[in-house]
Amino acid sequence: MDHIIRVPMGKSNSYLIKGNKGYILIDAGTQNKHENIKCALKRFKANLSDIKLIIITHVHYDHVGSLYQIKKESTAPVLVHTSEQADLANGFTYFPKGTMAFSKAISNISNKFFLSKKQFQPIKADIIIDDSFNLNTYGVEGEVIHTPGHTRGSICIILEGKYCFTGDTMFNLLPGSVYPPFANDEELLIESWKKINSYNCLKYYPGHGKEFDKEKFKISLAKRT
Repeated sequence: MDHIIRVPMGKSNSYLIKGNKGYILIDAGTQNKHENIKCALKRFKANLSDIKLIIITHVHYDHVGSLYQIKKESTAPVLVHTSEQADLANGFTYFPKGTMAFSKAISNISNKFFLSKKQFQPIKADIIIDDSFNLNTYGVEGEVIHTPGHTRGSICIILEGKYCFTGDTMFNLLPGSVYPPFANDEELLIESWKKINSYNCLKYYPGHGKEFDKEKFKISLAKRT
């Protein structure tokens, strides 16, 4: 889609959605990657001031690392789920639990040895949501929905009833599956997957990996239910 722009931001993806009032930015990558957003906008003769809203799918360092600089230069409001606004304001979150043998080991090691008191520049969110948020006032047909599981405040964005931006509720790094290697509550994650499935979207845009179609999602869901 020409109005959806995937921007590699270090370890994760950010997405720019072009609406009739400017751009919506989904996630902000790792630290010192704000120039990637600038370059992507420049190709469309736009700049950071054309961003009208920043949506954070969940507060992990690889999704909010460049948020401070992007918000500072764009002055766009930041939207986050209510259960993670304190994490964003504190600049700190724990590494999520692993769902597979290798990711469980990574999670345990990371939480024991590699956490610092401040992982990213703290930000005070401007828009705090609970269950859902309508995006029509920002010039696009879409909504933000609460999809806990990867984290307690994970959210997804449904655009035009066809496209789903999943954050880390889904990964597309392994063949045949989009199940995330990390999730704090797998039971909640599956319930969120069922909720997403009810929208019957055509294409999915994950926080890690390239976009994929609904068949890959439905196969992954069937394996878990």
